[in-house]
Amino acid sequence: MYKRSKNSIPSAVKTKHWLIWGTIALALFIAGFFPGCIGRFYTHGLFQSMSLGMRVISNLIPMAIGELVYIILLIYLIIKCLLYFNSIKITNSFNDFWKPLFKNFIFWLVQVYVVFQLIWGLNYQQTNPASQFNIQVASSYTEQEMDQLSLDLITELNNTRTKLIDSLESAQVELDSNFSKISLKSIFERSILEYQSISRVHPFLDYSHPNLKTALFPKWGDYFGYLAFYQPITGEAIIRPELPILVQPFTVCHEIAHQLGYASETEANFIAFVIASESKDPLFKYAMQLQLFSYSQQAQLMLLAKTGNFKKWKQVVERNKSLLSPLVLKDRQQIRAFFLNREAERLPGSEKMYDQFLRWNKQANGIDSYNDVLLWALAYRRLPRN
Repeated sequence: MYKRSKNSIPSAVKTKHWLIWGTIALALFIAGFFPGCIGRFYTHGLFQSMSLGMRVISNLIPMAIGELVYIILLIYLIIKCLLYFNSIKITNSFNDFWKPLFKNFIFWLVQVYVVFQLIWGLNYQQTNPASQFNIQVASSYTEQEMDQLSLDLITELNNTRTKLIDSLESAQVELDSNFSKISLKSIFERSILEYQSISRVHPFLDYSHPNLKTALFPKWGDYFGYLAFYQPITGEAIIRPELPILVQPFTVCHEIAHQLGYASETEANFIAFVIASESKDPLFKYAMQLQLFSYSQQAQLMLLAKTGNFKKWKQVVERNKSLLSPLVLKDRQQIRAFFLNREAERLPGSEKMYDQFLRWNKQANGIDSYNDVLLWALAYRRLPRN
């Protein structure tokens, strides 16, 4: 027999709830076909107000609470599942057990979809920011374009690395092999200043009431493969404090972009690229150039691998190594070592889950969407300079 508890919700009320949630979900789904309206009324309207309010409230607590919120939600979900199964008698009958279980699960998914879209997800549907920067972004790049970009970046990396040494010495920062004298807190402060500076040219990048926190459980990043994340429930940008210092500036600027409503990883990477490109701080420029060079070299090598031209593949790798200064090579090796040492701790399937999440949210290339910033960078670098 199938037995409901005495506290079961009447079917009429359940039907009403289904209609309300279903209607909202349908409306949000249809809204996705109007990216211009979403950008105007949600991203630059409702979301900006919500995000600002959440940043102000969560900033009253000095530590990051975003991870704790996820823990509480997980515990709540487990308790709800246990209470549900305790309220019914499990049978093999489809109509008695499996049918209502399936319906409740679908209803729960609808609720999650609605809440996610309202607090964050709709940002994935907005129009990309190309028009804001007056650029035309191509749909693809060639091997020759990536080769030239890599060569240009090698020159810039070697030049900026020298300026970085001079800058740190003039600021009386003691240099060591991994820049450990520079704190994440100082990167937070400098990132905020960079956004203040760029907002004078691009007001839509105004970043008021900053909320940047260090992760309480940075080890989770090794398990799930993230450097930082935006917490839409609390409005916090949460950064792992043990990241190499030359990774931090680009990562922090990327997460701030998420706080401003740039949900796509490509777009958040692009905003971080613009911030660093226009920055007068050699550390920010250098961190961006390191990241962009990794993307461009990888993109070129993948294109060469698809053609089967492994002779040229090896020649490109050797040429780039010979052109990069010893200091830049050392920096890249230290960054690579940091991630390689943690690679074995990654939970099986976590990367595939995140890849699928990105694809569900209109990022067709999944995890490779981070590399798509190359198209945007090429377009931006072609803009006339004063």
